[in-house]
Amino acid sequence: MKREGGTSMASNLRAPAPIGQRVLPHPAAAGSPVEDQLYARLRMEATPTGEYFRTRTPAGPPPLTPEQQRRNYELLATVSRRPHTAPDHDRTPIRALTIRPPYSDLIAFADDQVAKRIENRVWATSWRGTLLIHAGSSINTQALAQPQVQAALPAGHQLVVSAIVAIADLVDIHADDGACAPWSMAGHFHWRLERVQRLTVPVPALGAQRLWRPAPKLLRKITAANPHLSGRLARAEAA
Repeated sequence: MKREGGTSMASNLRAPAPIGQRVLPHPAAAGSPVEDQLYARLRMEATPTGEYFRTRTPAGPPPLTPEQQRRNYELLATVSRRPHTAPDHDRTPIRALTIRPPYSDLIAFADDQVAKRIENRVWATSWRGTLLIHAGSSINTQALAQPQVQAALPAGHQLVVSAIVAIADLVDIHADDGACAPWSMAGHFHWRLERVQRLTVPVPALGAQRLWRPAPKLLRKITAANPHLSGRLARAEAA
């Protein structure tokens, strides 16, 4: 079948490229059902690796050009709506972990006899280093009902939500061995935290799942509001 001018319509049809190979339109141009699906797939399926931008398929698509990688990283950050999370190609050695209150508050306490120095997770990581403790936006009401938590929280304590509340060193992760006390949970990996310092002024931020890289702007806000942490963060950045 031909259009006017003798060009075949079939010759103008192209199969859509795999999502990992597309340079997506600017988010302002999105809005059609097809574009909405594309952004949803990008958010759920795409895995930035620093070298390639692959979908979760056995083989994966060929690598993108550096410009295409950069563009897709920017779009992924925009779609995810996490302005305080650095793009994957930002190699800051500092990480952040989102923890639901009251556990984030308990970690931030200065008194090691009361504070929570073990974080329980069902997953582990080989990463070790300077870790920002981020209080999530929702409160763990089941935790608030636990006698241990009630005893540790001072009377009238106001939980902090949606903010960076402390800085710590993640020094070890080990499987449940029954020896960690008193905050360990059976059947979890135990993340051991040391050198915990509470932020005098919590810094509002959106979090993310698993370990995430704090954006440079967020780190600047932390040091501006908490000058006593500037040296520690600078040394961690330089490591």
